[in-house]
Amino acid sequence: MKPALKNVLTRSTFTSRFDKKIFENISWSCGNLQNHHDVATTLKGKNPHTITVLNESLKYEYRNRKEYVKKTKIPINSKYRELLYHYFFEEYRENEGNELYGQWLDKYLPLHKKERKYEFVDEYIVKYELEIRYKAQILKRFKNQENLFKKRMRIDRDRLYNLPEPLNYFDWRNPYDNIFVWEENGQKVARRGGSGSSGGRETNSIFIFGLLELNKNQNVPSYLFLYTMENELLFIKRFNSLCVPQYDIGANYDLERSEEEILKQGGTFLRWNLLDEIKEIDIVLE
Repeated sequence: MKPALKNVLTRSTFTSRFDKKIFENISWSCGNLQNHHDVATTLKGKNPHTITVLNESLKYEYRNRKEYVKKTKIPINSKYRELLYHYFFEEYRENEGNELYGQWLDKYLPLHKKERKYEFVDEYIVKYELEIRYKAQILKRFKNQENLFKKRMRIDRDRLYNLPEPLNYFDWRNPYDNIFVWEENGQKVARRGGSGSSGGRETNSIFIFGLLELNKNQNVPSYLFLYTMENELLFIKRFNSLCVPQYDIGANYDLERSEEEILKQGGTFLRWNLLDEIKEIDIVLE
């Protein structure tokens, strides 16, 4: 087996100047593509290409700045209510507790529908089941009861992803964003793959294998970008044929190893340091 060939891209060549139309006028596809053969067949002749955005972690000092993060206040339960559920599941454990709680939901749902006294049926369970069991224990434990019942808020921080809609929502568990684009009826449509969820990994694998199959007969161009720790989008390189991250290919998708090796043969893949600032990117030719 001959060794893979490798070239290196360095950060000094990355630029903020690129054609913004690459990201524009794209909508999500709802097409039913079950496997990589479906992808290769369906996307043939439809100008398929990929957009890969490598993502660095946001600088820590930017986590509270509105230019980089959208902060949202979310109401959460008081400490008292949190403790009611804590004591309940501590006593009954998860399985038995969930079973008992389900019985209580069935018990109080008719009363909830009749009275509409509370927004949720859970309020009856708190009043008639949990407080009877644990209220005295909680109040005895805490002297400062004003803080115990005080309303609380949680601040959610959503890092801004400065791409046009609908691409601007992103699951930040992914170290990269794979966007698979093609044309349908004169319009650009796309699907998104990644590593942050099982569904994302499956989509990633199906499309990469499908495009590897298609790329053997027609070139599938690839565009590579970097989303920096300052939320700046930099263009790295355009590849005339398919070039995608080497990570997670095959995850959550059942494919014979022999077929996988055939599809990858002659392919071009990307490798980089997933944890730190991205200074170099290896281009690996299998």
